[in-house]
Amino acid sequence: MTLTLQEARTIIEAGLARARELNQRVVIAVVDEAGHLVSLDRMDGAPLHRDRFALGKAFGAVLLRQPTAEASKLRETAPDRYFGILSMFPEQIYLLSGGVPLEADGRIVGAVGVAGGAAGMDEPIAEAGIAAWRRQRG
Repeated sequence: MTLTLQEARTIIEAGLARARELNQRVVIAVVDEAGHLVSLDRMDGAPLHRDRFALGKAFGAVLLRQPTAEASKLRETAPDRYFGILSMFPEQIYLLSGGVPLEADGRIVGAVGVAGGAAGMDEPIAEAGIAAWRRQRG
């Protein structure tokens, strides 16, 4: 099942609503299973260049098939792998909390990346979008 633009918009709209509730200004990106951008929104007042960070987090989550918060631990547990990944995808991957893969029917169909929120806020915003997507899918 391919991730549709409508599904990406559902994720983004729910994520933006959660960001507003939390008084955060963020960028939300949704990528497909190959890491290609499906949709991206930047809230007014979001910090500069966070669109690249959000896309890098989404790309990292889909590439590694795990949340970027988990992947960031590779820096301590497997630094050769961590720095190898960064070297293989220069300026494309960002391994900090806020990237979460999208799973449907037992397979990764894409990922969402959120950037610009205060420490610890990006992933809950992503999770709010994912929850809305799951409800939509039924």
